[in-house]
Amino acid sequence: MKLHSKKGAIATAFALGLALAAMAALPFTSSNSSAADAKYIGAGKCKNCHKVEENGNQFAHWEKSDHAKAFATLASEDAKRIAKEKGIEDAQKADACLKCHTTAFGVAADQIKKGFEQKDGVQCETCHGPGETHMKTRMAEAAKNEGKKDRVQIPEGEMIMKVDAKVCAACHNSESPTFKPFCAHERGAKIRHLDPRYDHAGKTLVCGCDAKEGCKHMCDDKCGGTPAK
Repeated sequence: MKLHSKKGAIATAFALGLALAAMAALPFTSSNSSAADAKYIGAGKCKNCHKVEENGNQFAHWEKSDHAKAFATLASEDAKRIAKEKGIEDAQKADACLKCHTTAFGVAADQIKKGFEQKDGVQCETCHGPGETHMKTRMAEAAKNEGKKDRVQIPEGEMIMKVDAKVCAACHNSESPTFKPFCAHERGAKIRHLDPRYDHAGKTLVCGCDAKEGCKHMCDDKCGGTPAK
């Protein structure tokens, strides 16, 4: 069971960011699967580097999002009502709910680092992939280049930088008892958490369907998208 509250509490989209938290949730392109070789570290570890205001404070964007509340939402009255209708006694313990209201569901325990908290809901790594390699690599580079503040180009494969809309659709779909179709590009713009030190002009996509009141279809690759102005 995947729950979206009356206020859009889980339907507010992604992963991220759509998952959220580290880096850039848009534009949507094919993700690199090699990041999956690392272990899950949890948003608490991402916070150590991604809470700097001048760098975009990606952690704060995630912390204020409905993704961060995804697990807690399962204890709400709405969740209890929906769970009862589905024959589920406790949504916070049901696999049908946890698979989309937590990060690293079904992942072997030895692939999850100490300190990872399930209660933190849909965390950065839901969208950006396991963060162990990224964390270790960036910390090593920071130690080697102490004092330097040059912008860093994250190499391909270290983590998932560009999240495909299909990642969102894995949970935001008709299996959810309260799912409502939405535009992935439009929703992505609302939870975007880019690093302002980088030039993102022309790289961020918006929906290309030209719906004047905001399209409500679930965008896929056919939707296309045009550079944001």
